[in-house]
Amino acid sequence: MLAVNGRRRTGLVAAGLTAALTATLPALATGQDEPAPPPPPIAGPAADEPAPSPAGVAGEDEGAADSVRGAASALPLPPTSPKPAHLSLHLHGVHHGKVKVGRKARAVGYLRPFVAKQHVQVKLLRHGHVIQKVNPKARKVRGKNAGRYRFHSSRLIKPAGYRIVARHVANSKQERATARSPRFRIRYPDLDPGDRNSVVRIFNHLLVHEGYYTTHGKHYSARTEWAVMAFRKVNGMRRTYNANPAIFRKLADHRGSFNLKYPGAGRHVEVDISRQVMVLADNGKHKYTFPVSTGAPATPTIRGHFHFYSRQAGYNSHGMYYSVYFHGGYATHGYNPVPPYPASHGCVRNPIPDSRFIYNWIRLGESIYVYG
Repeated sequence: MLAVNGRRRTGLVAAGLTAALTATLPALATGQDEPAPPPPPIAGPAADEPAPSPAGVAGEDEGAADSVRGAASALPLPPTSPKPAHLSLHLHGVHHGKVKVGRKARAVGYLRPFVAKQHVQVKLLRHGHVIQKVNPKARKVRGKNAGRYRFHSSRLIKPAGYRIVARHVANSKQERATARSPRFRIRYPDLDPGDRNSVVRIFNHLLVHEGYYTTHGKHYSARTEWAVMAFRKVNGMRRTYNANPAIFRKLADHRGSFNLKYPGAGRHVEVDISRQVMVLADNGKHKYTFPVSTGAPATPTIRGHFHFYSRQAGYNSHGMYYSVYFHGGYATHGYNPVPPYPASHGCVRNPIPDSRFIYNWIRLGESIYVYG
């Protein structure tokens, strides 16, 4: 124990001398002209330990470099700004601000610059309301830094102000852009008896939709003429067989049909003497409207509510064709002619081409209302 304590005291004294010398050396150096001796060299490895080989050092350096590269690759890449976007839109099939009824409005446009996998929202507006929407892809135009998109509308019939709007929605690859077409409308033609084309087919369909009895074909036939006459009578127009653009436009807007006076009467017939038309009605709706000729001023048609009680097929001795009687000798029947004014002997004349249809539609016991 004494030896150990003596060694501790000796070590403590040596450490104190060393600290004192370290503190006094800088002060002595400042007072001498000679430079201070260089610091002793760092001791190398012990004699019995091998020095590290150059290869070992190089391996450690490479490992550190790999660690640095790994850390760098784990860092997020700086964000790239989206490309600018310029959008154009060009109308086709529209001339002088109008497209023919039943035709399609077409548009082609370009998105510049080209960026892969971009889409353009294209909308067709009618009076500001979207009626058609597609999302075509902007496809690369060969040799150009642009993507092209196309749009075809559905067939346009209803009168309105139309417009096509294209929009590219902003995303991480490309900015937003918008293009609008000028406003355009529908052009309705003047049709005449004997015409035969696809526009006449549309016109016939519109007549049927509004309750006028005609064909679904593309021929402006005698049946179309009678339907046009009935439409003109119902709407207080001049009584001719021609279809002008105003009639076409009104039909396309789903206007101009006959308004029933007795919509709650179930399945029945109405004859409006003032307008010279007859309507077959069911479930509160006008089904078929025909032009008729009622009694002349000297032989007027009886007015009131009656029921059909008898029917006679074919012609009779008076030239009446497929007659259905509703009061005494009063009947509705086919006859030639059927002028656009009251001219009969009291019956309700209808066009001969329509007579068999009317005859087969009416059931005995059903009501007929004659007024006007």
